[in-house]
Amino acid sequence: MKYLVLAGTVAALAGCGGGGGTTLSTGETYDSMLAKAQAMGDATGVIDSGSGTIVGTALADVPADGSGTYKGYVEGDANGAGLIGDLTLEVALSRTEISGSATNFQHEVDGAYTGTLTMPTTTIQNTDPDEFSGNLTGTLTNGGTDYATDINLTGNFYDGNGTNTVAGDASISIDGGLPNPGLFIATQTP
Repeated sequence: MKYLVLAGTVAALAGCGGGGGTTLSTGETYDSMLAKAQAMGDATGVIDSGSGTIVGTALADVPADGSGTYKGYVEGDANGAGLIGDLTLEVALSRTEISGSATNFQHEVDGAYTGTLTMPTTTIQNTDPDEFSGNLTGTLTNGGTDYATDINLTGNFYDGNGTNTVAGDASISIDGGLPNPGLFIATQTP
């Protein structure tokens, strides 16, 4: 999450709250989503909202109770300013798999981007620490223009102050352009 500071994302990640059910955004602004994302980062102790860096220590193995739904945020630069969206990840430990989607995107300058990006099922790698890499792909629309969008996620699992958390780097590419750095964080929902 070392790039959240680029757009103030770290502060947003910290505002999401780390425990209990995470409520995702509907009709929010870029600033309000960013504040929630920063709060989530701070509450879990995984991301430092002041520096925008991942400060938590990744778990060597996915927690035994780590299966389920994780909700949070993905953020980075796109089209010259910050872009943030709601992130949902599904973890199936029995198959060591993860899949996901992102929607409800807000751009720092251009406002709402509609559409949903999906990440097909990918394997959680049994490394030390366990990690995964997957691509959220699809089309986002803003102002009548469609943007082919690809967000690569590379992440690890964390004990976010007692809340199962997944976080890592995001690389955002719009319409085949050069990738821009970003971060993501999500906490397990009860």
